[in-house]
Amino acid sequence: MRQIWTSKIIKWLRWHRTAVAMLALFAALVAGLSALNPAGAGTPLVVAARDLPAGAVLTSADLLLVDAPPDLHPDGCYSQVDDLVGRPLSVGLTRGTPLTTAALSTSTLTDHALGEMLVPFRVHDAGIVALLRVGDRLTIVATTPEGIVMTVAQHVRVAQLPAASDGGAWGGSGMSGALIVVAAPSSVAELLAAASDHQLGVIIE
Repeated sequence: MRQIWTSKIIKWLRWHRTAVAMLALFAALVAGLSALNPAGAGTPLVVAARDLPAGAVLTSADLLLVDAPPDLHPDGCYSQVDDLVGRPLSVGLTRGTPLTTAALSTSTLTDHALGEMLVPFRVHDAGIVALLRVGDRLTIVATTPEGIVMTVAQHVRVAQLPAASDGGAWGGSGMSGALIVVAAPSSVAELLAAASDHQLGVIIE
């Protein structure tokens, strides 16, 4: 009887020793695979660091480099922030959205062949900016202190719609209203810059 129980105990120990060895091998295999492909590992992907409006010219502060799994990388995405600095957006982006070629404006801010120059000016009603898109054509009028209304520029193109640096009111710098940047021929640009002391309004063509 004692021999039978001894035999059973030996078999039980052998079985468990084999099971323990198999579990140890499995654990080593899992650890090896984890080392090759650690959880959360990914490749660089550039995303918007904050909400960005259409027409914004990208700066390094607007962009964030994150690691994301390759299957979450959209077509036309970017892996280097420097590739995007200075590029204008053709669409608005929310915080965390990947930057892609489709989100970038294919046109430059000015047409050098037409002698265009960039002219920033401020309108009193910040709500006007919500109606504008990069590429829109505007007629700009000025009102003098005497109440005289005059046309300053016609058919100028919206080149940029800067957002406030603090994420608050458009245009930043603690000033009221909104900042608009247009591309205009040099002669028109000079007139518009000279009229910046007047109250300016826009007509969307």
